[in-house]
Amino acid sequence: MQLETNLTIKDLPGPRGLPLVGNALQLKPSRMQQTIERWADKYGCPYRIHLGMQRAIVISDETMIRQALKERPDKFRRFPALETIAQEMGINGLFPAEGADWQRQRRAWMQALNFHQVKPFFAKLTATTARLQRRWERAAENGEPIDVQADLMRYTVDVTTEFAFGHATNTLEEEGDIIQHHLGKLFYMLNRRLTIPIPYWRWFKLPIDRELDESLLAVREFTNGMIEDARRRIEANPALASQPGNLLEALLVARDEDGSTYSDDEIFGNTVVALLAGEDTTANTIAWMMHMLSTHRDTQNKLQAEVDSVLGQDTQWSRMEDGTSLKYLDAVSSETLRVKPVAPLILLCANEDMTLGKLFVPAGTHLILALRHLSTSDACYPNADDFSPERWIDNSKQRIENQAPMPFGGGPRMCPGRNLAQMEIRSVVAMLARNFEIEPYDDREVTELMAFTLVPKNLRLRLTKRP
Repeated sequence: MQLETNLTIKDLPGPRGLPLVGNALQLKPSRMQQTIERWADKYGCPYRIHLGMQRAIVISDETMIRQALKERPDKFRRFPALETIAQEMGINGLFPAEGADWQRQRRAWMQALNFHQVKPFFAKLTATTARLQRRWERAAENGEPIDVQADLMRYTVDVTTEFAFGHATNTLEEEGDIIQHHLGKLFYMLNRRLTIPIPYWRWFKLPIDRELDESLLAVREFTNGMIEDARRRIEANPALASQPGNLLEALLVARDEDGSTYSDDEIFGNTVVALLAGEDTTANTIAWMMHMLSTHRDTQNKLQAEVDSVLGQDTQWSRMEDGTSLKYLDAVSSETLRVKPVAPLILLCANEDMTLGKLFVPAGTHLILALRHLSTSDACYPNADDFSPERWIDNSKQRIENQAPMPFGGGPRMCPGRNLAQMEIRSVVAMLARNFEIEPYDDREVTELMAFTLVPKNLRLRLTKRP
């Protein structure tokens, strides 16, 4: 729709709602993104909805989305309910933080997660990728399907704990009750509670809420062990106070200008945030890539040809300088993130009265940025329904860092872990293409599950060793 000057929320179209709850009951947590996108097709951009008594604007216009992301954190923040719910769960780290608190915590994250810290980690990353390769080789030899997401969750937790916390785990070669089982519940419950109009859990708890409490306790025990290990390393090596070797050490030694340090709750919260972000988002992105490769044989063949050429006799990406030659792999990643972005929606709230495009947005108004609806429109990408990695190679203007999709967000709050995530994606997918043929294991439909991030459901694949 064409915007008029000084357009207000009451001028916008939108779906009918119910008294008191508005449209909240129509937004099922597990498929919220699909409902938001279907309404965008019907009502255009922008349109309005009501979440209980709170009004919200849904935006899928690239210019308006980029303006909102650029003007964070001063003019926009996350939904206030997100910060409250995250704090109730003990997640008091960078992710829900706002304003000066966010800026303070961001410094330690950027120090620990910049590219110069990631590069020396490459050898340890390849060792973890080799363990994943051995796990998949056993499955291929036995003719067993692989539970793609479960295996990748193990992989990304192993990478994250060693890189961000200096703590070597090996869940890829362990069985039984591992930390991923508990981590998987946190994002799902965060999303569920965020979309429920009445916070019933503050007065009584259902079985699913009691399961969350058990998982939070297990995660706290796991992270407390890593925190104590890091404290002992700093005591034994005082030089780490000025040159911390990882994120956890950086948080433990960080001091503000007034000399204050992070509280124990903040250190725990940031540890959990790093685990969740490092595990969930990267694992789901690689899982969706594998799904796309299994259903697009031509794409798989082209990727295999490139990887064979770049890696030669190596069975995985082992020379970091070769990464820049994996152009088609990066294109497959970009195209996957376009159609299956790990964060199809971003939820914001206006801190002050302002104008977004030509729309007047009062302070306190909620915004839902429909990133996936934008990046799957023909206006943004010709033949948007086609899965075509070639579009990222043939058109130099469509590059992932400066045009939709925006998998790592945008503006000042762009994800600080994107360098590590991109390196993990290259490592796993190059190893996969070099060693295996990929195909669906059965005829079950792979569907989307919204669990704060976009999760593939029913994804099981058959791997066959390449000759």
